[in-house]
Amino acid sequence: MLVSTSNADFQFQSAQEVISFLSDFEDKTEELWISNVEEYPCLAIAIKNGYAAVNYFESENGDMFLSFNDSNDKEVTFIAGGEEWTPDANAVISFDMAISCIKEFLVTYKKPQCIQWQEL
Repeated sequence: MLVSTSNADFQFQSAQEVISFLSDFEDKTEELWISNVEEYPCLAIAIKNGYAAVNYFESENGDMFLSFNDSNDKEVTFIAGGEEWTPDANAVISFDMAISCIKEFLVTYKKPQCIQWQEL
């Protein structure tokens, strides 16, 4: 299991190790990429102060999805690819929901079903 941050790449042996590592990021501004041994499928998670936006990439040229939360109306500006990014408010989920997505992804390596998605 590989977790890439803006500063370094980290390898883990278990999903629990990944979740423990990520618990320090809740109140930070960070972009994370999570995958298995292969580059795809992967999750890209933008985090800022308890909020997140999650992208799921099936393959390099395959289906792409963005988290969807029709009950959120808070606009959040994240850092993605080194640039400020403000998605529609309906793409913003809680950090806890992002952690749920990561947990599910690390078990199945498929698009998590614990949240709603919008296809890009």
